[in-house]
Amino acid sequence: MKPKYLTWLGGISALVLIATLSTFSEASDAKPGGDTFSTLVGPAGEISYPKDFPVGFVFIGTWAVAGGDGVSDLHSVYTRPQDLAAFRQSGKWPDGAVLVKEVSATLGAPHTTGKAFWASDTTTWFLMIKDTQGRFKSNPLWGDGWGWAQFDPKNTSRQIATDYKSDCQQCHLPVRANDWTYTYAYPALGALGQKAIPVGAMPALQSEDGRRVEHAPVMNVAGGIAAVTPAMTQVRAAQGKIAFEATCSSCHSVVVGENGVGPSLYGVIGRKAGSLEGYGFSPAMSASTVQWSRSTLERHLADPKNFIPGNRMGRFFAGVEEPAKRDDIISYLESLK
Repeated sequence: MKPKYLTWLGGISALVLIATLSTFSEASDAKPGGDTFSTLVGPAGEISYPKDFPVGFVFIGTWAVAGGDGVSDLHSVYTRPQDLAAFRQSGKWPDGAVLVKEVSATLGAPHTTGKAFWASDTTTWFLMIKDTQGRFKSNPLWGDGWGWAQFDPKNTSRQIATDYKSDCQQCHLPVRANDWTYTYAYPALGALGQKAIPVGAMPALQSEDGRRVEHAPVMNVAGGIAAVTPAMTQVRAAQGKIAFEATCSSCHSVVVGENGVGPSLYGVIGRKAGSLEGYGFSPAMSASTVQWSRSTLERHLADPKNFIPGNRMGRFFAGVEEPAKRDDIISYLESLK
């Protein structure tokens, strides 16, 4: 069957957009809210969830996160009308701009357009408030030009983030040069939002049944998986370096003693999990008995959240889905001796 190409904001999530736009059409007609710093932020920088949301907000775009048989969750993003207007004019978020992201689980079923997915239960809320003045330097939820917050989906009066660097910012590292925001994913921002687009971005390739198409392993002429040769190992390591830089380098370095958001991965093969001196690991990682090898790294990269339950990386990184890409990254890490 001929594979079909679907954009996240088209085919596979068309139902999401139709439902969202119709549900919140009234928001676009709402009057802009008052001063952000008097309505959503307390004297010490305490951030509150907007009481009447979505009134006073407009939808600007949706992320569809791939997983399993299609889409594992949807991230729908909103801002205020005045913030949208300011960005479309200048290409920058104005002081006090508010971004709200709703993360939802999904349901899916075959439809006339193919297998489609739509939002079900809300799993969490995130909120960012632009701060060009550096108002709350002593508050751990403020920094790098923004206030950062996360809210309990069952009780939005409960703000659950404790430190923006560990709880929120990791997911934004790839766009730190773009004011920490993925503006290219929000069509409503217009042409000025089309910045920091990842190299090689393309429509998602899917088969007719809605499953992602993965690269097959290299085969020999007899039909079996080809034997690994030293030359192939070098090629995989070279490919792995490219994959590592695209996927891992925003959090990890490969320089001895140079830790970032995550620990340096130089010499990681053969090392006990959570044992690198000079880096503050999560309690779960420190308590783990896992020894890093090709096998354990493969399992960790495939499922960071569950291989070592409770580890910090699993909260922010979904993993490397393609087996060949995982293998290349591990080959690269193995070559660092």
